[in-house]
Amino acid sequence: MEKLNANVAIERGLTTADAANRPIKLVQFGEGNFLRAFVDWIVQQLNNNGLFNGNVAIVQPLPTGRVAELEQQDRLYTVILEGLKDGKEVQSREVIDSVGLTVDPYADFDAYLALADDPNVQIIVSNTTEAGIALSDEDAADARPAKSYPGKLAQLLKRRFDNGLPGFLIVPCELIADNGVALKQCLKETSEKFGYGEDFVAWLENENTFVSTLVDRIVPGFPRDNADALWDELGYRDDNMVKAEPFLLWAVAGSKEAQAKVNELLPARKLGIDLVTADAVQPYRERKVYLLNGPHTTMAQVARLAGFATVGEVMNDPTMRSFIVREMHEDIIPVLTLPEDELNAFADAVCERYANPFVRHALDSIGLNSVSKFAARLMPVVHANVDAGKGLPPRITLALAALLATYGGLTDVEVRINDSDDVVAAIRNAAQDRASFVTTVLSDASLWGEDLTAVEGLAEAVEADVKAIEDGGIKPLIEALA
Repeated sequence: MEKLNANVAIERGLTTADAANRPIKLVQFGEGNFLRAFVDWIVQQLNNNGLFNGNVAIVQPLPTGRVAELEQQDRLYTVILEGLKDGKEVQSREVIDSVGLTVDPYADFDAYLALADDPNVQIIVSNTTEAGIALSDEDAADARPAKSYPGKLAQLLKRRFDNGLPGFLIVPCELIADNGVALKQCLKETSEKFGYGEDFVAWLENENTFVSTLVDRIVPGFPRDNADALWDELGYRDDNMVKAEPFLLWAVAGSKEAQAKVNELLPARKLGIDLVTADAVQPYRERKVYLLNGPHTTMAQVARLAGFATVGEVMNDPTMRSFIVREMHEDIIPVLTLPEDELNAFADAVCERYANPFVRHALDSIGLNSVSKFAARLMPVVHANVDAGKGLPPRITLALAALLATYGGLTDVEVRINDSDDVVAAIRNAAQDRASFVTTVLSDASLWGEDLTAVEGLAEAVEADVKAIEDGGIKPLIEALA
């Protein structure tokens, strides 16, 4: 079978000879599955519709990576979208021809710096993992390249400054809060360490636009389980193909001027792509954590005790699905800050993502580190409800009771527990004294980061639910709240 490359793609009408010659307008640090199925996919849609007319230069940020593999296919690869959108199944395959250049700075540092010489380049995007936006003691101005991502980017920006060229729109996608602010601070500290001088720091501050982002798209990556079948379907071998869900959100926050620049350079909203510009990312981060991740955590506790193994099974069961939908609309949405219609639309999209027939999402995997996840994803919702005078959210209270019943060994249902030994031991030990079990566990701030017995009525409600689970199982409690 032929391997995907420029000749194969041109012969089959999957690309054009001109595509590779678009000017480089975006430099991307990171060649992993996520960026290729997210940022590069968006650029492809813009190019398809004459709204960008530019290509991406991918920089490999680590000594090992896959730019060589991308070059073997002339930087072409296939994005496979599978899932539900607006109630309909989506199965699409598209060759991405918007990567015009790859650079390995460890192999050719001069080629890396030369990216700063191109006046067409206007945007820098990165996803170097959560640990990527951090300084390194090993960074040095004369390193080829610097070890850290901020060190490498500082070297590139210094070359740009020395050329007297305009700065960039800098768009980090790393999954940390205020990633744009964090990257900018790292660059300032690196510039001081490298001795780049006050004029450069002023240029960095005034001539570059930093934004903070939140990205959301499930990208399973290379479809190993059915790669051969997909190659047969496509009619070519693609070792760089990447699978993703149809849903996508790119929330980008900054000043009004920054938002205008994002919409000018990346006009994805014109195509109905959910690239949202806002004053702050936090409301979108809350929406994702509480409306996507929160019900996941509830499922991992409640649904497993009822005999369910996957998210798809939960969503295909009318009672369990109703329970989760009511949690979203009655327990969570009323205490979030975004407009209700926007939250309702997001909740509908989340339900479609949960029900994706092409993904088997095991509740056991979601149940990893359930205690810390409950504290981060669901306790803020409990507090928000109580503070607003709405009382305790009953489905979240039941999820907490299910967690305690499972970890405490108070149920005959076999549920896999995958948490730290200290957490499991603390709860199991507390369960030895059943009378004080719930209050002992909830008052342990080392587990939750706070004393949960301070939340009015919570200990009593959890105790009642734990006893009901012991006496009659969890299914009657689910049915009462569905």
